[in-house]
Amino acid sequence: MRKFLDTIYRISGGLAAVSLVGITVIVFGQVLLNLIDYVSIIVFGKSYALLIPSYSLLSGYALAFATFLSLGLGFRRAAHIRVTLVESRLPPRGRRVTLTAVAAVGVAMGLLFTYSLGQLAMQSFMWGDRASGLLRIPLWIPQSVLCLGALMFLVAALDTLVEVLRRGDSEALRIENPAEEAL
Repeated sequence: MRKFLDTIYRISGGLAAVSLVGITVIVFGQVLLNLIDYVSIIVFGKSYALLIPSYSLLSGYALAFATFLSLGLGFRRAAHIRVTLVESRLPPRGRRVTLTAVAAVGVAMGLLFTYSLGQLAMQSFMWGDRASGLLRIPLWIPQSVLCLGALMFLVAALDTLVEVLRRGDSEALRIENPAEEAL
């Protein structure tokens, strides 16, 4: 089960990385088209109005995808921000209580996010909502991706809560982060 969960976290994180590459391609592509258009005005005196349709909308969706799809992996890899000043000084029993509370709050937040985004996507699908702009993308499509990212966070939070309840701690809630220690 551990291998399966780690695999879906990595896949979700990989999709988030692809979304970041998508932002780069979209923005760089539009800048390149603007430069070509600018040069054509100087050389030929004519603008061709080159454009990636709804490029700002697409890059905004890609940013939301990257943010939400990385939540589960970030939580499990302890890449999130936690203030552990008090927690690090607690005895083991008190620390276990705080870790359980943190994991339970994560589960509650994951449930709320997943349910709310699922409802939003369903309503957008039923009402036929579409994005404004040149590309009239049905809104349920990007909203479903956000819901998937929230679901990945929920799974990661549940995974962490089960770990804390079974073992008393979790890699996702460790105080020392090797990446921070290297800095």
